[in-house]
Amino acid sequence: MKAIVVLVSGLLLSTTVLAAQPDPENGRKLFSESRCLSCHGTDVFTRTNRKVKNLQQLESRVRSCDANLSTNWFDDQILDVVAYLNQMFYQFDTPATRSTAPPPHTGTASLTSSTRDALQPPLQPLAE
Repeated sequence: MKAIVVLVSGLLLSTTVLAAQPDPENGRKLFSESRCLSCHGTDVFTRTNRKVKNLQQLESRVRSCDANLSTNWFDDQILDVVAYLNQMFYQFDTPATRSTAPPPHTGTASLTSSTRDALQPPLQPLAE
């Protein structure tokens, strides 16, 4: 009985961990299906004087747009859209993209941005 409880607990925890990972591809779909571009084009993401300066501000902005457009996204969907916009336009440092390897002078190679990009296939931009 104890083994079954441990097994079930482990399965529940593993699905929670999997669900916690943002999905940029799902974010792309949600973004394209919503009316995000009805208020602005993609130039708002690439202009030099953009207002969003970090990942927290990006999430706050997506939550604001979610409320304004009444998309009623769940938290995980909001994080998916944030992940898509970050991967496609902003490229702020995230826990998933931070290298935890020792500095290069130790003889251990660290994950470079080009390697990281090679591991993650690029998303296709949306047509305006």
